[in-house]
Amino acid sequence: MSVLSALQSASIRLVGEKPAVFFGSSGQTEIELCDLLNEVARDIVDFADWQGLTKIATISGDGETADFDLPDDYARQLLRSDMMDVNSWLWGYCRITDINDFTYQKERGFTGFPGGWIIYQDQIHFAPAPADGSTATYPYISRNYAVDSGTLGAKAAFDSDTDTFKLEERLLTLGLVWRWREQKKLNYTGDQEAFTLALSDAAAKDKGSRIYRSGRRLPMRGTHLAWPWELG
Repeated sequence: MSVLSALQSASIRLVGEKPAVFFGSSGQTEIELCDLLNEVARDIVDFADWQGLTKIATISGDGETADFDLPDDYARQLLRSDMMDVNSWLWGYCRITDINDFTYQKERGFTGFPGGWIIYQDQIHFAPAPADGSTATYPYISRNYAVDSGTLGAKAAFDSDTDTFKLEERLLTLGLVWRWREQKKLNYTGDQEAFTLALSDAAAKDKGSRIYRSGRRLPMRGTHLAWPWELG
């Protein structure tokens, strides 16, 4: 389904009309809904770590380069984004969240093995530089939530009625209804709640079913398996 159906559904609920064209239309309602469409889409994208927008970036080390540009479609990191060293399953790069700590450790060589990393100025910075022949990978959320119906290429905004959404288009409809009524200072009682509830349900289902194993002890939140085989 294209975003046209989401726009039409929202228009029916708001003004009782079903325009055939939105992008490029001179109608007031069509212009307003198109203006809100990408704003609502970005709100949806920012709500969760959607699997449909999750991608893996790869960095190839040469022993000298320490600063790497972020991917062109980079929006943000996942809630948990590890920088893995694919040459060693045991070790990963240490994320340093404070730029002062990063500078201090970099200058004194206290970054550990294989090294530490931080993001600033739209680049990933390593200390020390990844070794020659090494490969680092990390997941991120793409900002390209729209799909062009002609090229089937992903893009960062809707600009045509025939574009499609990588996530549930029903969320666009509910979000448009709420935001349009809010913008008009009309009563939107229940609209925001309906959108938020649908958003939460979609996010909960997005990762797939959880597998339950009888007798398994539940790990503490934020802890990870240290060794995958039996010791001794």
